[in-house]
Amino acid sequence: MFIAMNRFQIIKGCEQKFEEVWRKRDTHLGKVDGFIEFNLLKGVSNGKTTLYASHTKWRSKKHFEIWTKSE
Repeated sequence: MFIAMNRFQIIKGCEQKFEEVWRKRDTHLGKVDGFIEFNLLKGVSNGKTTLYASHTKWRSKKHFEIWTKSE
């Protein structure tokens, strides 16, 4: 298995809008060979920003790399 991660710092007060956009985004990952699952995690706030982390699980690093080079 391979996990790819991203981090986002969202301006305090904009978390709800960010989460809404994230939920409603157009995604086709479920149809991509090797894709397992996607998660978005909400982390701590420092008073100015809130940290979010996303990660996707893939059957292998090769599957992830193929996806990154696809249209």
